[in-house]
Amino acid sequence: MRINALVLIAATLLLSACGFALRGSTGIASTLQPIYVGGSRDSQELQQALRRQLQINQVGTTRKRGQAQLIAEVQLLRYDKRSIALDREARDAEYALFERARLSLFSPQGQLLKGPVVLEQRRLVVNDANNPVGEETESSIVRAEMREQLSIRLAQQLEYWSRQLPADPANAIAP
Repeated sequence: MRINALVLIAATLLLSACGFALRGSTGIASTLQPIYVGGSRDSQELQQALRRQLQINQVGTTRKRGQAQLIAEVQLLRYDKRSIALDREARDAEYALFERARLSLFSPQGQLLKGPVVLEQRRLVVNDANNPVGEETESSIVRAEMREQLSIRLAQQLEYWSRQLPADPANAIAP
């Protein structure tokens, strides 16, 4: 019996040490659904990622603003690349990637309910200066992962806000 308990504790410690964490689900009351996700043209990829996150978590979305109970406006503010360290030949040895987005929540009538809030993702990337094609490929893969992580954070922010709203968002008062 003690051996089983020790194995379970060891497995738990090993799993937590590797950085594993449950994503959790994003629950939004059915009276606040469907949600319309909109924003500017240059934010379409992030909007799609947020819609996908909401659908994964069984939150209804709509592509028609007029059918929505809530309107989430997503704006990709900035994506940047900064040099962190240089090698002997003054080439990037490490660089940082940044993605920043603003989220606001509106009632169906266009009244601001929550936000805006700005969320940011950052990643450090080690660069192989002898492989410029690999750098571009890795950079685009890392950016896609960052946008996916940013969409998870945006969905979690929507869930948090939805818990603070009344059952009928049309009667909500702006913060």
